[in-house]
Amino acid sequence: MTRKVLTMVLALLLALTAMPVFTAGAESELPFVTIDWYFGQGEMDDCGIVNDAVNEYLKEKINANVNLHYWSGQEYWDKMTTMISAGQDVGIIGFGSQTKLDYVVQSQRGAYYPLEDMLDTIAPDTKALFKDNIWECMKIDGHIYGIPSLKDNGYFISLVYNADMLDDLGLNIDDYPFDNFRDLEELGYKVKELRDASEKYAEFKDYPVFWDVNLIYPYYFGFETFFNDQYFAVCNIDGINDIADVDCETVVNFYETPEFLEFALQKQRMVEDGIYDYDYANKSERQFTGGIFGQVGWGYTYMQEHMYGENFTTKMKMFDKIWTDTNNFFSAGTAISAKCAEPERAMMILNLVNTDPDFATMMRFGIEGTHYTYDDEGKMTFAGTKNEDPKKRAYYHWYMAPIGNLTIVRAPEELVGPDSIMLKRMVEYNNSCLTGNHMGFVVDPTPIVNEVAACTSVVSEYQTDLTCGQASSQDEVKELVEEFVDKLKANGVDTIVAEVQKQMDAWKAAK
Repeated sequence: MTRKVLTMVLALLLALTAMPVFTAGAESELPFVTIDWYFGQGEMDDCGIVNDAVNEYLKEKINANVNLHYWSGQEYWDKMTTMISAGQDVGIIGFGSQTKLDYVVQSQRGAYYPLEDMLDTIAPDTKALFKDNIWECMKIDGHIYGIPSLKDNGYFISLVYNADMLDDLGLNIDDYPFDNFRDLEELGYKVKELRDASEKYAEFKDYPVFWDVNLIYPYYFGFETFFNDQYFAVCNIDGINDIADVDCETVVNFYETPEFLEFALQKQRMVEDGIYDYDYANKSERQFTGGIFGQVGWGYTYMQEHMYGENFTTKMKMFDKIWTDTNNFFSAGTAISAKCAEPERAMMILNLVNTDPDFATMMRFGIEGTHYTYDDEGKMTFAGTKNEDPKKRAYYHWYMAPIGNLTIVRAPEELVGPDSIMLKRMVEYNNSCLTGNHMGFVVDPTPIVNEVAACTSVVSEYQTDLTCGQASSQDEVKELVEEFVDKLKANGVDTIVAEVQKQMDAWKAAK
């Protein structure tokens, strides 16, 4: 009996060994396939020849071709949603804010192929890019449907400031510590006082000190939010705790807090006093003159010396606290169509774009020798190539967030700093982010769909005026906030908060 069992085990092992395994080294045995790949980028002159070069590379690596589809903005959204709804095989798909495809919604609708098994067998190097808690965060109904792009995966918010103006006014940026834009009030008033008294900056007296910063989150507050740009259900984050007297497990309506009222009062006051402008429409040229002191930075880990042109020197100071939440991993990444005829090969392609610097660079900057080259010091440059003129670049898709790992991309020093310091810091900052207690928690809106729709409408009525400081007085701010809170309550905001709390508690209990 023992010998018979042993013989059966050996036969099974031989059978498993003979099975085709999708790993490096076996690519030459794979049948040739062609896969579509869609991402939210505009088409450029040389997209065709870059597609050809990509296919040469992929044929050698995994015996595959891709059809690259360069659609952007509304065109991407309209076409992709139509094709997905029609049940078409759309190959590889970019999701997130740039493509307007919501990761959670499309996963729940069955648009994407489950990836967890292929991450283990085909793309373990890609899986190793993120910790287990991030992959848990990507699970929707128990399955991983997307690979988040490794990039600035936290809220790396900074003040990008006019270093020449700072020096001219005799100020030291380190004398003004800040965790968010609420902390910049003292600095803003000091700059305005000195700038307006300076002959050098006399022509800029009607300019605001700071350029437009009108989003509550993540510029002014750090918290977990469960309805994107509506903050009627949020939680504090350990280490930030921007909402006083509330723990990190309690859901609150942010608009009802003293912190929101004080923020709205501050913005109105700073608009009235010229620290911020009332309206920034049709004034974008002011950003480049040297008359604005500070502008918001999101995602920067290195600052170009002349980010806004040659008229002044730019430097940056990162906010003291760096944090992340679930939205950062849902906001950009790649998925495979649920109808994909070749999901394993699609996963091989995604593994390459996330782990192979040559391929990741080609997708962003095109063909070496045509669109970029290397100088005598081995530094990448656009000089002498079809990408030399910034206004006439033939193929240039810097960042290109919806396709994968940015940190392995080779790029000119003008973009990433000496020795790619920007990308190295990106990894460092990602690893140091504070995180919310509820990474991966997603609200099921079904029980509160009417209340969410009604309260979203109320937010759209009040939020912009208050966050942009457009009320006429402090008293009007108080009246508007009171009216805002009352109208939210009348439309069911307390029901929303209670339902989110209930679902969050159940989610925690099930972990």
